[in-house]
Amino acid sequence: MSYKLVAIDMDGTLLNNQHQVSIENKKTIKQLAKQGIGFVLASGRPYDALHPYTQELEVYLPLITANGSVIKSTIDNKVYHKWQMPLKLAQKIYHYGLRNNFAVSLYFEDEIVTFDEELAQGHRELEKIEPKVMEVEEFEFTKAPIKILYYNNSDEITKAFSKLTKQYADKLYITRSDDEFLEFLNADVSKGMALEYLIERLDLTAEEVIAIGNNHNDIAMFEVAGLAVAMDNAPQEVKEEADFITKSNLDNGVAYALKKFILNDKGEI
Repeated sequence: MSYKLVAIDMDGTLLNNQHQVSIENKKTIKQLAKQGIGFVLASGRPYDALHPYTQELEVYLPLITANGSVIKSTIDNKVYHKWQMPLKLAQKIYHYGLRNNFAVSLYFEDEIVTFDEELAQGHRELEKIEPKVMEVEEFEFTKAPIKILYYNNSDEITKAFSKLTKQYADKLYITRSDDEFLEFLNADVSKGMALEYLIERLDLTAEEVIAIGNNHNDIAMFEVAGLAVAMDNAPQEVKEEADFITKSNLDNGVAYALKKFILNDKGEI
């Protein structure tokens, strides 16, 4: 199969545990990009936290950000699609999180608002973004967010995921991007839906697309792409949804998969 587009998750997939792109991953992506292979970065991160990697990798297709809530150009900042959460549902999720002692962040297109200093520090370190830290009492929730994030220990996140998925399954898209994070989005949102949009816009077929990821929020991409690749560091239930298991994010797993399915097919390794 001649693959023409690769959709790649960031944290735990393309990035190592220091949130950096390895030399080998970078070299392989740049080599393939020069040969005309398209690369789409797909992440739960907001646009401003994802965009710097496009310059580092020299790949400039639109970005899938906030788990598919916003598809945005890397060239002129044009927003191709944006899905917000219904305001009343967002308010319910927000209040539930606060009542049950979750650290909560609200993602808007132009800022992140949080009410917890530990979570704020996580935004600074992971996303390289300065969130707006507010007291709950001073916040007026009158604008619909694109995403709500809960942070807590894995057990509490698992309990909330089970309970709220049952309650809101037909009203919101609820996913885990990490053991300690739970994310809430518009029901019409996922990385997979965003990838479908870009496949159609680029006049490709699903069979020409590879999706590479490591967590539950990447399964939607796996269901869309012709070839689904899970990282060796992915949870078992994610691996079970993939066609191929590559090496871990600490062992250049992205480069390994690209060499196996694209460069090897071209006879270049």
